[in-house]
Amino acid sequence: MSRPLRAVLLAAGRGTRMNSDRPKVLHEIFGRPLLDYPLVSLRQLGVKRPVVVVGWGKEEVLSHLPHGVVDSVTQTPQLGTGHAVQAARRKVGGFRGDLLVWPADMILLQKETLSRLLRGHRESGAAVTVLSSFRVDPTGYGRVLRRGGRVIGIREELDADEAEKRIHEVNTGVYVFEPRALFRALEKIRPKNRKKEYYLTDTVRLIDEAGGRVEALPYAPPEEAQGINSQADLASATRILSQKNILNHQRQGVTIVSPEQTFIAPEVSIGRDTVIYPWTFIERGVRIGRKCRIGPFARIRSGSVIEDGAVIGSFVEVVRSRIGKKVLAKHLTYLGDATVGAGTNIGAGTITANYDGLQVGDKAKTGAGAVLTRGTKIGKGRVFVGVPARPLNRDRSRGSRKS
Repeated sequence: MSRPLRAVLLAAGRGTRMNSDRPKVLHEIFGRPLLDYPLVSLRQLGVKRPVVVVGWGKEEVLSHLPHGVVDSVTQTPQLGTGHAVQAARRKVGGFRGDLLVWPADMILLQKETLSRLLRGHRESGAAVTVLSSFRVDPTGYGRVLRRGGRVIGIREELDADEAEKRIHEVNTGVYVFEPRALFRALEKIRPKNRKKEYYLTDTVRLIDEAGGRVEALPYAPPEEAQGINSQADLASATRILSQKNILNHQRQGVTIVSPEQTFIAPEVSIGRDTVIYPWTFIERGVRIGRKCRIGPFARIRSGSVIEDGAVIGSFVEVVRSRIGKKVLAKHLTYLGDATVGAGTNIGAGTITANYDGLQVGDKAKTGAGAVLTRGTKIGKGRVFVGVPARPLNRDRSRGSRKS
């Protein structure tokens, strides 16, 4: 049975291992801050006004949050995950429904995984359900403790004994709580651990001891159950997201010559029978038609549309431009803020950058190294060359030029 759902996103930590002055949740993957990923997933789940717990770098994080659709609370000082959720009490303490608690650096979780977690929680009638995962190497994760199959607690690795460290079921840090059980348990937690912090994980034991039902559902595949705590983690998450996107495009009939050397952001559309060559980077929101050839060493940036049959070749960058059908831009070219007509051939070294009003007609040509300046209009079939580019006289072979 469906119940109301709210969410608390934990985004207060500095992320010391990132070794950066930027708050961890504002580091980017494919041009989008980490914090955006769970916010998008929550919207897809139907969560209204998630509560974001901020702390270190508060002003930067708050300036990024969308206005009017999220609530924020401040955790000062930052004394652990339990302390962070306690800071959200004034926003969600009186809520009656399911309360999802999610670390904001867990960006790889899929909507389907979260939906299974919520469904399992509701069907079991648990007071708390932990999203768990099985890992061959559980190093660095809290271990799920069971007795006779029943969940009795979670042990953080720093506080685990040797037997507990051999447990392969781990805590992802994502939970669904019955709010009253959560906040009763939070009142009892104490920083009796090596980090001297208030652990949210301690609420699992306390709810069990109070007679509440505790579940741990190992629904998270290992590749989704990764937080981002270092620059290496950030790079790993980028690769995982890119490879997931690439696999989806391959299933739709797109040829990716070297998936390991190609990066494709989410929300990209690529038509059937298009070939993507190595070292190509395609940003969010790009649309590429059918039977195109992209790369190698190409970058297609957000806001660009590549129509059917176009060729974007080696060391070509396309920015906020529309490239018409069967356009050839084969090498050493920058096309910015331009509309290029069908059948046009773009010569090597052509640059269009930061100018409005540029028009290139169907089947036009630009010479090698041409620079097209503001307001340039190249008619159908015309040839422009030079810096700045000027029309090339059609009868140049006879040695005459028009002024």
